[in-house]
Amino acid sequence: MAWIAAGWLIAFAGVNAALYAAWWRRTRDERTFLKDVLAAGVDPIQAAWWLGASWDGASPQQQGYAAQVAVRLLVLAGDAEVDETGRITVRRGRLGTQKDPVRAALVTTLRRHEGTTVYELLEDSRFARFRKVLRSRRPPLRSMFGTYRTRSLTAALVTAFGLSLHAMIARCPVPVPGLPSRDPGMWTTVWIPLWAVLAALAAIWPARTARPWPRFTRHCRAAVNRALAGEDSITRHRVAVVSSSTPSDRRTPPRTTSSRPADSPSRSGRTTPRHDLDDTADSDTHDGGSDSGDFGGGD
Repeated sequence: MAWIAAGWLIAFAGVNAALYAAWWRRTRDERTFLKDVLAAGVDPIQAAWWLGASWDGASPQQQGYAAQVAVRLLVLAGDAEVDETGRITVRRGRLGTQKDPVRAALVTTLRRHEGTTVYELLEDSRFARFRKVLRSRRPPLRSMFGTYRTRSLTAALVTAFGLSLHAMIARCPVPVPGLPSRDPGMWTTVWIPLWAVLAALAAIWPARTARPWPRFTRHCRAAVNRALAGEDSITRHRVAVVSSSTPSDRRTPPRTTSSRPADSPSRSGRTTPRHDLDDTADSDTHDGGSDSGDFGGGD
């Protein structure tokens, strides 16, 4: 029985060792990138790409949040301003001192197309060049950890069932004290708790959709917070909420749809102005916090 158990458990350990070796080989370039960028310091726009949003748990590698941070940095530097409708313009008389390629491209874009919104920067074909420069700052990292946990759980199931079947065929008694019977047929039931134990070990692998590289995530959050430390909440709301929404969602002036003369009452006796649902949205976004610390960062 000892040899049977040792053989199957060594096989289970070997599968997990092979999975780790495969992960190590496939993430070699990513670990090299992380080593270099952490040594030099994380750029806030590149950090925004990886974070995906200002709150924890967002999907990484989101272009929209990177564009928002670029605009907010430009406003914070005094080279641009955003009005209550989300329109972004370059300040008059400002030559612009942006050395960062993305922010420099943004200044050039805004000079050519004043009154642009973040939504238009991301969707309008006129701003394809800016989006190309923005995409050049996307970290070369995978967004999800991968299927390593699923494979390890499968190996746990095969190990538990195979060990029990092997022991039952070899007529080995169940080595569990306290059972009413140590008949080899008990292996048909004992394999289930054995699988539960091995599955708990396999669950050490992060889930398939888990965000990898938690240490880099924490550095990115800190980099964005530092870069936007002097920003006011009004600017944050105008850029992140108003300017980033679709045109139909942005505030529009009250208007009447009736063709009656101004002194002619409507059926209800008055004209009701439209109110956008976004007027009641909470403008507070959370730039603090850290990643959940899932395995897979390799750091």
